[in-house]
Amino acid sequence: MENKINIGEMDTLVTVQECVITTGSVAQKRYELRDHSRVWAKLERNVDESVQYGNLDQGETVRATIYKIAALTTRWRIVIGDESYAITGIDPISRYSPLCVLTLRRI
Repeated sequence: MENKINIGEMDTLVTVQECVITTGSVAQKRYELRDHSRVWAKLERNVDESVQYGNLDQGETVRATIYKIAALTTRWRIVIGDESYAITGIDPISRYSPLCVLTLRRI
């Protein structure tokens, strides 16, 4: 993977939602998603097709390059337009780069 990314390639505004764990009325865990920030991202979409049980299934994987957020975990979500995506992977570009690459799966 290249260590250099042109800032002009980060042309899509996405919303990063953080997962906050709270307790409910009977002491159960509740997972709430709250908007954390809106950031610019570089998106790369891949469409995967597979045959399962005689049916053609199509899945979409999205890779988003964004600036690092210190507390970001795979419990958080990314919203692109009206679509929500779960974060399945967080990979740094390099040790010294301020950017990271997120692997996303549509929910």
